[in-house]
Amino acid sequence: MNKLYIIVILCLLIMAGCCPETIKFPHETSLDQQLMPLQGITNPIRVDIKYPYLILQNMKLQDSLFHIYNLSDQKLVYAFGTKGQSPKEYAAPWLFQTQTSNVLIGDIGKRQINYYNIDKDKGFLLQNSKNAKYINGINDAAFINDSLFIIDDKYASPNIQLLNIDNEIPLKTWCYRNSNILDYMADPNMGNVYANDNRIVFCYGYKKQIDFMDINFNLIKRLNFDNSVSQIKNTSEGQGDEKICYIYAYLGKKYLYALFLGTSWNENRANSTCGTILEVFDLDGNPKAKYHLKGRRPVYFAVDERNSVLYGAGENGEPEDHLIVYHLNGLS
Repeated sequence: MNKLYIIVILCLLIMAGCCPETIKFPHETSLDQQLMPLQGITNPIRVDIKYPYLILQNMKLQDSLFHIYNLSDQKLVYAFGTKGQSPKEYAAPWLFQTQTSNVLIGDIGKRQINYYNIDKDKGFLLQNSKNAKYINGINDAAFINDSLFIIDDKYASPNIQLLNIDNEIPLKTWCYRNSNILDYMADPNMGNVYANDNRIVFCYGYKKQIDFMDINFNLIKRLNFDNSVSQIKNTSEGQGDEKICYIYAYLGKKYLYALFLGTSWNENRANSTCGTILEVFDLDGNPKAKYHLKGRRPVYFAVDERNSVLYGAGENGEPEDHLIVYHLNGLS
């Protein structure tokens, strides 16, 4: 009898551990889209915030690659950067989103990371340049600080690596997906990784799950909203028929802001990329707010956490010459 009782208790505990959490957000509301007009000919793809400035990467021209706006009046204060092969030009520019004091701009073609400060009188000032020893997937690097960063090998291996910019050998490795599945897009554990100075966060693409870790990959909290995994029919990237969960996120100093799609890419685009959900969590994985975005879905967005305002580029440069803006009310 005692053995049977123990077996029943163990089974209940196992079942409880497998059950998804019921996540309740203390604040939930719908938000209307606003627009921030941009100056000049622009096609923004990347944005970052270094208060009181917003930096965007422009993809339409061969010069004025980076634009700096003052958040207080949303006016352009500086533009710089030319595409080319000379030492002072960018062969393959990429603006990193970081919580460091420096603005980090990579030149993937030259294996180089450039560190800038913004001076209100002198504009962008180059502080330092480093050649990254490890470059696989460097354009998706999530920087912890000026030296440490996280890279998801994606197509090369099933691992996420913790690296130092001066070393080729990873400091730590986290295997998050099946090594037998060669096609990254076909793996149920596919997702995206984000980092700041004390957290690594992994948001899953095909299942509604988020892992919060410290910078040594020690799990702090796993949010598992449900046990369902999208049926992956088309493994070739760009087919867009699979149901997608988390698509993009921004990890600030205070919160994680995660975009949840809940449909396929094709269904979302058929709806003019409107109707996405933004979920906000603190850095320990506690839910804070849930926003139903009634306007267009932002891509590669950043959040001004002092004023709770989201700025993001739209898909395919639409709407033209504007950033998508959402005011995140209810966040302290």
